[in-house]
Amino acid sequence: MSKDIATRVTTGVQALALPGQREGWQAQHRGSLLTDAQTYDALADAIQADLKARRLDGDLPWGISAAARARKRVKPLRDAAKAMRQAAKAINGTVAAYEETQPETVLKRREDKALRKAQRKQQLGTAAHNSAQATLQRLAPADSDDGPTGAPKLLGDYFGKQQRGA
Repeated sequence: MSKDIATRVTTGVQALALPGQREGWQAQHRGSLLTDAQTYDALADAIQADLKARRLDGDLPWGISAAARARKRVKPLRDAAKAMRQAAKAINGTVAAYEETQPETVLKRREDKALRKAQRKQQLGTAAHNSAQATLQRLAPADSDDGPTGAPKLLGDYFGKQQRGA
């Protein structure tokens, strides 16, 4: 990779913009990151094995000190390999996020959301209308002489005709 960062970024963005090249770009970069991770792991294994074999005066028996010292020395390489694997996973997320922001996808998602919202509003309106009708039926029983069934009533209608202040 002798190209400068600006050229690599530009070609990456151009590759993401074209659906046919998107998968190739993803496979290429993911593959190179996973290859680097495997290389770092292999290098860490080799260094760790070499350091385990080197015993120093004053080490604990059975090579416990040498093994601990070796693990400590290769930890940065193991961390780098782990970071490379995480970066490879991030490549997949980047491509998926880019596909989600395509204008056609966004437009379809918005239309679907508006349709679901309209359906919910209609269902709520129907439920509210049915609830109001049921309430009116309970408030105006059929054996009432005051008016037709279903006519709205006031609370005072249930206590008979009373004069105020009497």
